[in-house]
Amino acid sequence: MRKLSVVLVVIVLALAGCASESKKSKSLDAVLYAYAGAVRWGEFERAWEMVDPEVRKEHPLSNLEWSRFAQVQITGYKVQASGPTADGDIEQFVQIGVVSRLSQAERVVVTKERWRWDDEAKRWWLVSGFPDISASR
Repeated sequence: MRKLSVVLVVIVLALAGCASESKKSKSLDAVLYAYAGAVRWGEFERAWEMVDPEVRKEHPLSNLEWSRFAQVQITGYKVQASGPTADGDIEQFVQIGVVSRLSQAERVVVTKERWRWDDEAKRWWLVSGFPDISASR
């Protein structure tokens, strides 16, 4: 009887862990989709809210950087590669199509995003910051 109780406890804990990972995975899918949509449709203020609050505080965007986002039209957001890191973060390489509203010249910016799970907030945060869309790269 005691062995059966131990086995049941282990099964319940394993299922709880699976449910937690499933929720975490669904949360990741939702935040990646929301971020991609915000960037793709030029809703940079909304995308900025998905950046880790500590990163926003330590590296706020300057007025010049915000003005760069106002001067471009995003034509594409395509994930090239994505996967977990050794410490449980998610890294993805993204290709962003950018057109200057002034010159109508199109270019592609490749950026590396790093997403971190916050156990306390129960959500994913972008910890790599915003993509650098400046033409002087």
